[in-house]
Amino acid sequence: MSVDIHKGGERGPVFDPGSNPIGGYVYEQLADHLADLIARGVLRPYTALPSERRLAEEYGVSLGTARHATKLLRERGLLVTVRSKGTYIAPPLDGEGTGEGAAKPVQEAVLSMSADLETASLT
Repeated sequence: MSVDIHKGGERGPVFDPGSNPIGGYVYEQLADHLADLIARGVLRPYTALPSERRLAEEYGVSLGTARHATKLLRERGLLVTVRSKGTYIAPPLDGEGTGEGAAKPVQEAVLSMSADLETASLT
């Protein structure tokens, strides 16, 4: 299950790359927008982010732009991608760094949840 990236159930995303007076690349603006949602608790730790394809559709950007934005957020330690499972919001950092350190608890939680779901469907 992925998180709802829209404010108050609105159909359109609250993101307008043309409205940024500072400018910058669209992928940076999208990354900053998603980072803001994470900081405000709209996107909560350990929840799945919509697929990059879905993000591109929802925000009206190219798939490459969505991929670049999620890559930037992974580099910032805000997202963790678990192979074959998806991309998840990383837990808050404890000041000991970013990247791999943040990935371990998310990977363990996702793999455990995945194993539980597989077991439940077999019984």
